[in-house]
Amino acid sequence: MNQSYTLPKNKFDQFFEILKSDAQVFAPVKVSDKSYSFKQVTSHHQIAFEALRTILPPKKFFYPPVETIITYDKDGAVEHNEAIEYKVIFGVHPCDLAGLGIMDTIFAAGPADSHYLQRRAACLIVGLSCMPDKHCFCQSMGTDCAESGYDLFLTDIDDDYLLEARTAAGQAMLERVVKLISKATDSDQKRASDFWQKRSKAFTNGFECLNLRSLMEQEADNKIWKELGDRCLSCGNCTPVCPTCYCFDLVDIASLDGETGQRQRQWDSCQLTGFATVGGDFNFRPTPVDRLKFWYQHKLHGFEDPYGFKTCVGCGRCTESCPSGIDDIVNVVKGLQIEREAN
Repeated sequence: MNQSYTLPKNKFDQFFEILKSDAQVFAPVKVSDKSYSFKQVTSHHQIAFEALRTILPPKKFFYPPVETIITYDKDGAVEHNEAIEYKVIFGVHPCDLAGLGIMDTIFAAGPADSHYLQRRAACLIVGLSCMPDKHCFCQSMGTDCAESGYDLFLTDIDDDYLLEARTAAGQAMLERVVKLISKATDSDQKRASDFWQKRSKAFTNGFECLNLRSLMEQEADNKIWKELGDRCLSCGNCTPVCPTCYCFDLVDIASLDGETGQRQRQWDSCQLTGFATVGGDFNFRPTPVDRLKFWYQHKLHGFEDPYGFKTCVGCGRCTESCPSGIDDIVNVVKGLQIEREAN
């Protein structure tokens, strides 16, 4: 599965038709002047190849904002298992692929989440190369090159795509499009290498990613947190757009007659005022400062002990979506680093 192929761009329409022949295809679609969203597409003309980041990351396909977990009536409760249709998710960039890998690890950890894993298994992921903008810092987080999380990956090399399969499902798709592709030559590989080197040099945003745990611990009382907390609206915008945030609440919804009901899992946010409120009306993260520090720690080092990775993938969504301009992870980390060096 390490063999590379080239797909001429003028044959992409045929490639797309094969992709959608037995599955729904979802890809980035332009929904406003500056916004893109993963939506179902029926023509390759609908795909916004220029899209750098979508409003919501692809986690929404496997961990939806609202889902029914169980239904119940007077005779008892039954696990709710919805019919799952096979999907193709096209145009997933390296940072989002890294995010899916993180979510896969978390949801597969015991006890595994069957709802997530069933949706994940019924999907073909097609990755796509991209060029960074001023908000991208995936290079700092080590997620700028796709290493896993995809079945197929397309690298833009001028008039062609370099096409690589990562999984058995990806290899099976290559066999279906064999008449459209050819084995990559040394020249094709050189063009792909040149693209990735050019992309690496194009990053303008980032920070030194070493010793973030000690940085966060030593600077826990830094004045920066108070400044951010004073501006924070506790709106929670940063968490739904994050590829790796997965906090949820369980809500029971009873019918009006009281005979039946359902339990839903709904996205929640650690940045909302009531998230950490427990019995006795005690809130163990009562202020915006408390919640911001928790979120930053969670993203930058909180998962290194149990899993060995950070959960920020450097996509820049939180920076772009924050109405107060406080979720600029790069500038916050740089500010903390400058403070530590000064001391």
